[in-house]
Amino acid sequence: MNRRILVSAALVATAILAAPTANAQQLAPLDAYGAIPTVSLMVISPSGKRIAYRSTADGNDAILVVDLESKQLKGGFAVGEFSPRTLRFIDDDNLVAIAGRTIQAYGYRGQFDYSGALHLDVRRQEVRNLLQMAPDLYPGQTGLGQIVGTTDNGRKVLMPAFHSDKPTLEDPRYGVYAVLLDNHRARLVKKGSQSTIDWFVDAAGDMLARVDFQNHNNQYRIWSLRGERSIVYERTTGIPPIGPLGVMSTEHALVFGARPRDADVVSLYRLGLDDGELTGPIMGRDDAGVEVVQTDLNRVVYGVQYSGFLPTYEFFDESLNQRIERIQDELQGTSVTLVSWSDGFRDLVVQTSGGWNSGYYLLFAEGAKEPEILAAIRPEIAADQVVPTEIISYAARDGLDIPALLTVRPEAVQKGNSPLIVIPHGGPESYDRFEFDWLAQYFASRGYVVLQPQFRGSSGFGSAFARAGRGEWGGKMQSDIDDGVEFLVDSGLVDPEQICIVGASYGGYAALAAGAFSPGLYRCVVSIAGVADLERMLKSDRRIYGRDHWVVRYWERQVGGQDFDWDALEAISPINGAEDFAAPVLLIHGKKDTVVPIEQSTAMLDALRRAKKDVTLIELESEDHGLSYQASRLDTLRAVAAFVEKHLQAPALTH
Repeated sequence: MNRRILVSAALVATAILAAPTANAQQLAPLDAYGAIPTVSLMVISPSGKRIAYRSTADGNDAILVVDLESKQLKGGFAVGEFSPRTLRFIDDDNLVAIAGRTIQAYGYRGQFDYSGALHLDVRRQEVRNLLQMAPDLYPGQTGLGQIVGTTDNGRKVLMPAFHSDKPTLEDPRYGVYAVLLDNHRARLVKKGSQSTIDWFVDAAGDMLARVDFQNHNNQYRIWSLRGERSIVYERTTGIPPIGPLGVMSTEHALVFGARPRDADVVSLYRLGLDDGELTGPIMGRDDAGVEVVQTDLNRVVYGVQYSGFLPTYEFFDESLNQRIERIQDELQGTSVTLVSWSDGFRDLVVQTSGGWNSGYYLLFAEGAKEPEILAAIRPEIAADQVVPTEIISYAARDGLDIPALLTVRPEAVQKGNSPLIVIPHGGPESYDRFEFDWLAQYFASRGYVVLQPQFRGSSGFGSAFARAGRGEWGGKMQSDIDDGVEFLVDSGLVDPEQICIVGASYGGYAALAAGAFSPGLYRCVVSIAGVADLERMLKSDRRIYGRDHWVVRYWERQVGGQDFDWDALEAISPINGAEDFAAPVLLIHGKKDTVVPIEQSTAMLDALRRAKKDVTLIELESEDHGLSYQASRLDTLRAVAAFVEKHLQAPALTH
């Protein structure tokens, strides 16, 4: 169904891109930290003439397209109930927004995370769903909206999705649809099998390869679709490998991610689709792994972003490498992320934050002497209100070096004996970046010392470091966090009687585990969408996916290591340590969370109440796992700030 674009006058005003700077003041308001950034998801069109982005200014929330030369609004639409995740230009007049929301649908028990593609036709001033009404399209599926290529000079987009030949739409297979942008008519052009998980096309949009994983026998295969279909890569594995990440620009070959023998990081290889030969590595480093592959709409690979607190890049084009290095030199002391580029990399859009700023989008046009400031990401937080972040490390009790981020005002360093907020990240195979972190910056701006420990099991520091966390939930992963606290206490920087732990997702588990297993160390505990009962979590996964599904195998290995033991889960589940809690607990959970269901927090609430402990649960009515919505994200920060301030002594601030 067509939907005409309605954009208010207030939004038109925000379309004139600028970089307003907050007036220097003693403290930026809480809402400036908790709100979704004023500008986000920025991309540039292929010609470099237009920009698209999400704007949340003046209480509105919309996707906007702006002409860079005139600074005039060319189109846009209100975000509504969907949470935008990525934006991609097909051409200057066609923008696709991948967005999601939690729904109930045929084929799924309970709620699931639905994602789809919204197509904005700038010339017609219309926005419609791509790939919604095809007759053989399976109705209940997640991940809908991915584009693997274009064809017919950009008139069609190729989109994988589940389809079914049966009238009852049972037995879905993962195939590819061609969708006309002019009228959104969709046609199934390649049928998938029950085990298909990915598709690749060449630069012209012709089918190049299909990837299958048969869960019942652990068979992983890559099929060449050039000419007569044939298997070019095959292995037996319990969990799908990294595998193909894109295609080579001028060859009939895939770009394949793997770890070299005896190496600790991911590199890129070439997998020939004519001969099945795996050669390389064609791109990689010894000291950092490939984290993001830089591709176009047809998934042609141009380069990579490497892992690390500060992103670094490598491209096949050496002149582009030199250009990126110059940009990073110009913005030294901040995190510089390449977010979008025009055809031929003539124009580069980068996001910078951390160090000395709360976030900007900058345009580095080819041949321009100076970058153009496109937008301030958080205009209400001035440069002198950003608290410095430092990369540190400390020794765990077994001697392993643990990297961490420390955010603290200079006067707190000088004074010492300050209250501490510990923020373990989610994942757990994830890590914190050296960039503006809204939660860490809020508490640091109020005078707290903030520690973000990168405990073993975190990604970004080599596969050996990540593997060291397997089977260490509630064990060494947890003691790594406590050891960071002790390190700061011993340094004299923090007060050992004034420490709170605040975490989300796995970080929420770590916060609850801290309350259960280190009750004398923390004065208060905050778990946002955290796991409390590991047995409940894994049994839920078995019901959803099946006992032998690779997702279940992954989590069993992650939690229990190679020798998974159901009986061991009891001892490392915070819910079973409710009697040992000494600190008050704040639980916050979205009612539409499909990653960690809210039952994890309600069960923890019941256990703590039975143990007569101080506990509060805040249920976020329409929120998912990621605090994606403005109102609930603000409510969360207000609740966490009030809770921490109630249980810790207020830091003595000087301005």
